[in-house]
Amino acid sequence: MLATKKIEGLVFDNTVHEVLFKLSSNGIIDAIDEPIASGKEAVTFLGHIDTTFLVAKIYKIETSNFKKLDKYIKGDYRFKKIKNDKRDLFLIWASKEYKNLTLAINNGVSVPVPIAREKNVLIMSLVGTKDGIPHPKLIKFRNYDFDLVYNQIIENYCKMLYGAKIIHADFSPYNILIDPITQKITLIDVGQAVVHTHPKSKDFLKRDIINITDFLNKKSKNKITYEQFLEDLKKKKEELYGRNNKS
Repeated sequence: MLATKKIEGLVFDNTVHEVLFKLSSNGIIDAIDEPIASGKEAVTFLGHIDTTFLVAKIYKIETSNFKKLDKYIKGDYRFKKIKNDKRDLFLIWASKEYKNLTLAINNGVSVPVPIAREKNVLIMSLVGTKDGIPHPKLIKFRNYDFDLVYNQIIENYCKMLYGAKIIHADFSPYNILIDPITQKITLIDVGQAVVHTHPKSKDFLKRDIINITDFLNKKSKNKITYEQFLEDLKKKKEELYGRNNKS
């Protein structure tokens, strides 16, 4: 269980209270229930609207190291006028994650459904049970079917890369949720994802492939090379988008 009072002190300033009041008044979310995850840039809370569970991701403006975000924002054509200001940068980051989720879901990638973004608060669908229990991260789920999960990873990353034309840039088992029953995966934390024209997109793609392949090889009897992973992406691209697709 996360230390609720300590976490609330990190994110619930006057601005966040005003944002949540506005979202509630607009019928987006009724209430914040409890924290379910805490990262370097944000705290994620379980919330609800009527009987439907939602997720509220609140970015920690005052306590995060905003300088590390620069390399993922500068070079993105969607965000040209960037102030050297911590609060402005995190507002851009929240907007960036919302835009990336929208791009991803419009191209068939399995990601949380973006519902609303107001300042540094992002509201999304819950990836979990009807009882409000979030699905576990892949890193914590041991007994998965390797072929089933691998094929989903290839398909989802392919749709992200060649369909949405964005690179996750932090692709790892920590940012993949898995349904314990069906083993359907969902990609999360796409705030840092960059457009394919970003000057460091190739470096981020290479890092993504290395990170996920190294993890998968811990489960696979037949080791996967980085080259094979990339080749499987290209094969899936041809299957989904056709041989003549040049993206």
